[in-house]
Amino acid sequence: MSRHMWKHRTPNLLLVIALGLASQLAFPTRTLAAEPDWIRYSLSAKRAMAAANYNEAEDLLKKADKEADGISNNTSHKAITLGNLSLVYKAKGDYPNAELCARQSVELMRKLEKRDDFSFAVALSNLAGILKDQAKFSDAEPMYEGALAIIEKMRGPESSEYATVTDNLALLYMRLGLFEKAMPLQERALVTYEKVLGPDHPDVAIALGNLAESYKRVHKEKEATILLERSLKIMEKVYGDEHPSVATALDNLACFYADQKDFERAEKLELKSIAIYEKTVGADHPDMAITLDNLCEVYQKQGRLEEGQRLRERALKISEKSLGASHPFTLSVKERLEQMHKAQVPVKN
Repeated sequence: MSRHMWKHRTPNLLLVIALGLASQLAFPTRTLAAEPDWIRYSLSAKRAMAAANYNEAEDLLKKADKEADGISNNTSHKAITLGNLSLVYKAKGDYPNAELCARQSVELMRKLEKRDDFSFAVALSNLAGILKDQAKFSDAEPMYEGALAIIEKMRGPESSEYATVTDNLALLYMRLGLFEKAMPLQERALVTYEKVLGPDHPDVAIALGNLAESYKRVHKEKEATILLERSLKIMEKVYGDEHPSVATALDNLACFYADQKDFERAEKLELKSIAIYEKTVGADHPDMAITLDNLCEVYQKQGRLEEGQRLRERALKISEKSLGASHPFTLSVKERLEQMHKAQVPVKN
């Protein structure tokens, strides 16, 4: 297992009409039209999410949730709002609240007897993604499989929605080290994305980054480089220079350069990634912990041990706070920090 912790932006399927699936919403449009404030807050939350303004999106969805409380027969509205709020919490790295909201959304969908409905598949997939990020793999896998079965029936295996869940399931296999199992799923998802969404869509960029790691793990370094560089270009084109998705693409490419011993280029990209994260999602986000730990690796390989140890100590504090003390990444950082301490690396205050 590489000591670099790669990050991935898996595409999330969104439940609400205002958040990107207007033609695919399972609930009647005429019902939604009667609740303009609920729709207005949800539309505003969509825009805030797209701009990575997660605190604003959270506030707006909480207002939408309050509006839903005042609607008769509001189970569908509550399920939709909670599902989208779970994605905001996930983006902020608040996994306990993300899982709570996602589970509530799924349970409300079950009450609506929508177990064969596209919206239920969306809710399952989003909950699976939150569980996967917390290393709850055995719980996440059957949810992905259930979502795929529904989406294949309702949208078809060549749909972008099917590709999304396929790519997310592949990422779960990657976390388990099953790269040969993940790779064909990722390649299939990428082909579908390019065909349905076009070559410059951000979901294509995400799929490129995910596939690049699998290629790297099976020693296809040249192919991985091409995919990572293309992924970064798409993200910068879509989002500009200061967006969390750009920071992720920079960090992933930096990890690759570090493994190729191009430390100068790796450090430059890691520092740029850190600056973007600090400005957009904040200094205590789990992605910040991962990037700091990756930069520590770069410094260690150059013999810059004091600088590296400071970064790893900071990464551990963030990871313990955001992911929890028992998360695999937290445990990995702690173990490697203890190894540095045992080597008696002095750190000046």
